[in-house]
Amino acid sequence: MTARTDEFINEAGLEPTEDPKVERPIYRRPGFAGISTPQEMDDAIAASLRQFRIEKDLSRAELALLIGSLEQVYGRYERAITKLHATQVLHLCEVLGIYPDDLLFDAAPHLWGSSEEEANERRRIIKMIQSLSPSTLRTVATILDSVFALQKTPEA
Repeated sequence: MTARTDEFINEAGLEPTEDPKVERPIYRRPGFAGISTPQEMDDAIAASLRQFRIEKDLSRAELALLIGSLEQVYGRYERAITKLHATQVLHLCEVLGIYPDDLLFDAAPHLWGSSEEEANERRRIIKMIQSLSPSTLRTVATILDSVFALQKTPEA
């Protein structure tokens, strides 16, 4: 590694870990309970997917049909046997009427904040913003623009 890479690793708070599918170390940012395994993250995404499908009152067969898949193939996503690609996640979000972070939050909440409390609060605020009407969203954006502008001023 180069000094530049080492500096990036330190600044990003990354730690070396192992992925059974990769022969050399990979670098990850620890979560609140350490570094999750890829399987733990896949399990969390699969559980979220299953939860949203059930909330929408869809069977596995129905959702599989909507995404152009077979029930057996879709079932492997919910059992975390087959990994979802980013485009599949986006397609499932379109069909289920959810946001990508709805599926991903439980897999890596530390990406939303430096503590569980901060992550949950940030997630709560994001969910509120996602539910705003377009006109209210514009108003909130204007308010936030003002807040950020005030933070940049020297006297702030």
